[in-house]
Amino acid sequence: MPEDPPSNRFANLPDQDSDPVVWDAAQRKFVPRTTVAEPKPEQGRDPRRFYVGATDAKQAPPAPPPRVAPPKVVPSPAVLPPGVPSPGAPSRSTPTPSPRPARKRSWPKFRRPKLKWILLVCGLLPILLLIIGLIYADIKFRQIHRVPVGSLLDSGGRGENILIVGSDTRANANPNAPNAGGILGNATDRPPPGERSDTIMVLRLEGGSSRMLSIPRDLIVSIADTGKKDRINSAYNADLGGGPARLLKTVQQSLGIPINRYMEVDFVTFAGLVDAVGGVTINFPYPAFDDNTGLDVKQTGPVQLNGEQSLAYVRSRHYKEIKEDGRAHEDPTADLGRVQRQQQFLRAVMSKVAGSRNPIALLRVGGEVADGIRVDDSLGLWGAIRLAWDLKGINPEGVPLPVAVNGDGATLHLQQPDASGAVAQFK
Repeated sequence: MPEDPPSNRFANLPDQDSDPVVWDAAQRKFVPRTTVAEPKPEQGRDPRRFYVGATDAKQAPPAPPPRVAPPKVVPSPAVLPPGVPSPGAPSRSTPTPSPRPARKRSWPKFRRPKLKWILLVCGLLPILLLIIGLIYADIKFRQIHRVPVGSLLDSGGRGENILIVGSDTRANANPNAPNAGGILGNATDRPPPGERSDTIMVLRLEGGSSRMLSIPRDLIVSIADTGKKDRINSAYNADLGGGPARLLKTVQQSLGIPINRYMEVDFVTFAGLVDAVGGVTINFPYPAFDDNTGLDVKQTGPVQLNGEQSLAYVRSRHYKEIKEDGRAHEDPTADLGRVQRQQQFLRAVMSKVAGSRNPIALLRVGGEVADGIRVDDSLGLWGAIRLAWDLKGINPEGVPLPVAVNGDGATLHLQQPDASGAVAQFK
């Protein structure tokens, strides 16, 4: 009996050509396509793919949660047994090089001075400046011309009297210079050849006070070493055998004033001194002028004068003011008014120099004075420094010298007894 052919388990499957089948996930078998409602393919989903094992054959299974590494528990070094390296420590057989620390920016040593060097430089700087200042002062002081009158000076007394002489020498003046008018004056106002003392003053320093006495140059006195009476400024006339020594002796003998220091300055230096301090301010109650010296001030009140204008002011002997009537009125006091103007001006100059805090301006003052000043031969550098310190901040009080006009109308004589009282303040 012939054997039955082997059974085909796929024999009952529908023909794919006549009725295609699809897999039914719910019945877990193939069924005709017509019996299963085919879902509409989702947008962006490939309809030819399906996912096995999902609750919905038409959807992808959910993504598994991300794996999180369990935290490493590092035991405390105190509970680790001896010889057991801590977790994460490099093996001794393969040592791990330690990371290089971040490199700090290092400046050159000369840009990072130590504190002690900074303090040392700050401490030595004032001393260095003082030494430089003393060297400069010594150089300038050696340039000052000395007058051999040291043996005639008085060394006693409570205060110190300084004889200040303004010389009218024109030896160093340039007639073509812009300030020639203030220095040389008008042709009719120029003195005869020779050198005369145009300004004579005595400055007294006593304690913290200062006084100034102006001596008119037309004052008639007995001239020392001659036995004659003449104007006091003629004692300085070199053509008559005079000079600083004779003038100094005449002041001491005729007025009885002891002189401790001698100082002389010419007009050219005087102008430079005024310019070095930036000019001085003088109060003019009226517009003033003098055709002989070139003075021409057209305004009233405080007026700042430069060196040229200052010379024209202090040398003015024909000082005229334009008063309320619009006319020019010449000063009737002549040389006495000139003396008062000189005192006022000299106080302004001293106040300006003493009140200056600008070291450059003070150096300029020293440079200007050194070129034209003359002092007694007994004055040393330290004496000059002490004298400059004593002159700092002074505002000397003007002491008028009582005088009267002689019969000639051109010369003066002491008016006693008032003159003796004024002179007594300088003894």
